[in-house]
Amino acid sequence: MKATTNSWEQAVTESQMQILIIDDERDVCTFFRRLLTRRGYQVVTAANEPEALAALEAERFSVALVDLKLPDTDGITLLEIIKSRQPSCEVIIMTGYSTVKTAVTAMQLGAYEYLEKPFDDIDQIEQMIERAAGAGAVRGRGSAAPDEWAEVAQGVGFRVGVSPPMKRMVSLAYKVAGKDISVLIQGKTGTGKEVLARFIHAASARAGQPFIPVNCGALPENLLESELFGHEKGAFTGANQTRRGIFELANNGTLLLDEIGDATPQIQVKLLRVLETGEFMRVGGERPIKTDVRVIAATNVDLEQAIKEKTFREDLFYRLNVVRLEIPSLAERHEDIPLLAEHFVQQLNRDLRLSPVAVRLLQGYSWPGNIRELANVMRRAVVICTGDTILPEHLGGTFLAGPSAPSRSVTQPAPRSVEPGSNLAGTDLVEQCRSCECLERLGAEELTGMLSSLRQAQSNLLAVMRRKKIVPPLHALKDSEAETIKEALTQYDGNITEAAKALGIARNTLYRKMKELELPGR
Repeated sequence: MKATTNSWEQAVTESQMQILIIDDERDVCTFFRRLLTRRGYQVVTAANEPEALAALEAERFSVALVDLKLPDTDGITLLEIIKSRQPSCEVIIMTGYSTVKTAVTAMQLGAYEYLEKPFDDIDQIEQMIERAAGAGAVRGRGSAAPDEWAEVAQGVGFRVGVSPPMKRMVSLAYKVAGKDISVLIQGKTGTGKEVLARFIHAASARAGQPFIPVNCGALPENLLESELFGHEKGAFTGANQTRRGIFELANNGTLLLDEIGDATPQIQVKLLRVLETGEFMRVGGERPIKTDVRVIAATNVDLEQAIKEKTFREDLFYRLNVVRLEIPSLAERHEDIPLLAEHFVQQLNRDLRLSPVAVRLLQGYSWPGNIRELANVMRRAVVICTGDTILPEHLGGTFLAGPSAPSRSVTQPAPRSVEPGSNLAGTDLVEQCRSCECLERLGAEELTGMLSSLRQAQSNLLAVMRRKKIVPPLHALKDSEAETIKEALTQYDGNITEAAKALGIARNTLYRKMKELELPGR
């Protein structure tokens, strides 16, 4: 992965930068002092925690390079101290390969990057420090640094959104993409694990090489083995010619082992050998074949629980779980739902848009099928929609009847609690609604709360009827649309402009709908 120099990095003047090196090895401190002084940086070194604390008290630093293991403390502790005292100082953790997992934990806690010892690529070190200093300078000005990964994400069609947990996860994925280490992606079905794997591949030094996904649960064991490792001619009935497997085809590239939790014990053994030795044999073969493949595994299964249940090998888990990335469910990315829904609509029809009411319904649903389910709902809505705006009735019965497991209430405010002795206490809600005289005595807040309660009651009633296999009488889609428009016109006393605005459609669209449905104007 090549580093790029952005304009916001160039704005930082190197001569103004103070760099702190914390390492108990004198040679490491000397190396960085000589390297960075030549580039115009001012360098301060510390060999232990007291010296580091004294340096932080005396100077302001742009970047700190911190060894993960020190005689009297550790890099994680120093990271927390530095971030608490100088938030704009970017911290780069220095580590050996055996402690990469801890270094990744440090990145999750706020470290900018990590460097592996021994330091082989001097250019990479200089570029990393330059990027970190630029990011720290922007942070110090109170601005948000541009997302380094945005261009790569756009290139692979990865819609990240604005959810902070998602952005943090993608930022970590981008930084580990350049490290030649295994990655384990965990997430519920439909969250986009393969898209994230493609993003990691595109952000890595292997981007120009093959990316091959294989679903470990989609094939029987014998076919999966042949698919992964290939076979020699005559290895089994039907093997009429030699065939290369995915590990061979993906050489120098990236292999995604999707649904790794479904791999059989025999396949797990063979995968472990490839990860340990970089060698495999074709089915029926007699000589080992070398391969250089970056493995990304993905699963919706709790592999640690699978280890306890003896269905997944612990040694394979540790080989795959060098870096673990957990994709938030769509319900945890509430603020990203409008963006994703709009994206799916635009892919199919650029002339359509979503009404505000439809967006609120989408945000209130729990999305058990995650992004895949959202894509399917929007695809259906685009097909059904005959106008230029997607309305609630285009989303399907689940949304018209109310979410089966909503993550939050979105369409209406919570109903007001009824005080004992009030007009509503001890009476039947439906009967109250039958009496206009009783309703006239209620204020705006009570009426809004009652409407919300009635809608929730309808949702609950329909849910119970579905469970009992009772089919309620349904209005035709045309009738539902007509009723919605009538309600909006009544609500705004026939004002076309206000009714159209409430429905989330243009005035001319409302006029056209009224004509199609033979609704009288007022």
